[in-house]
Amino acid sequence: LKLQFLYFIAPHTTHHTTMPAIKIVYFALPGRAEPARLALAVGGIAFEDEKVTGEEWGAKIKPEVAPRQLPLLKVDDEVIGQSGAIMRYAGKVSSVGGKPLYPQEAVMALKVDEFCDIVGEVFGPLGKTFAIADEAEKSAARAALVAEGGELTKWFAFVDSLLAKSSSGFAVGDSLTLADICAFTWLQPLKSGWLDGLPKDCLDTYTHITKHAKMVANIPQVKAYYKDATGVHAAYKA
Repeated sequence: LKLQFLYFIAPHTTHHTTMPAIKIVYFALPGRAEPARLALAVGGIAFEDEKVTGEEWGAKIKPEVAPRQLPLLKVDDEVIGQSGAIMRYAGKVSSVGGKPLYPQEAVMALKVDEFCDIVGEVFGPLGKTFAIADEAEKSAARAALVAEGGELTKWFAFVDSLLAKSSSGFAVGDSLTLADICAFTWLQPLKSGWLDGLPKDCLDTYTHITKHAKMVANIPQVKAYYKDATGVHAAYKA
């Protein structure tokens, strides 16, 4: 009876030995989905990368998941929206060298979140340009963002200054985290020539961003993932 009593009051832990089926749904672009894609890839986590067209999104997927937007994460039967939540999940289940990409220690995780949010500030000013109908005006608006005193330059300079303080080369701590992945996946496409108006040298004067990008691109798992990349994704090649 005593043993039975101890059995019922003792904590029970259920261990899952297999990963769930994971699918990322997004357009065939880097954008908000790329940090999660890369995090899963470098962690060796199998996932389906479903790339959809704008027509498929509007006609088939959006009516089923609204008001959620892309990207979407499907974990078995669960459908999850919000890119921040998605990439943090990817960081929690993925690790490199035995260290999770999203730190378990609260303050370290806070620093990773802050860094990712800072890098993510580029989406606001840049996103507004997509609403400009006139192509010449759109290109001019984008060029102004990265010209001297442009709205994006303050964020580039801030990210560069944060990376300059690192003694390890990594954005936070001494190993690869989501902070590094966000900086790499969100900034490198800006110099790919994919967006009209953004010159390919828009990041060249930010030496620490450039050095950091080269370091991340040459991490074996990252290098392998983008080995055959084409189009805008070719910006991630070492």
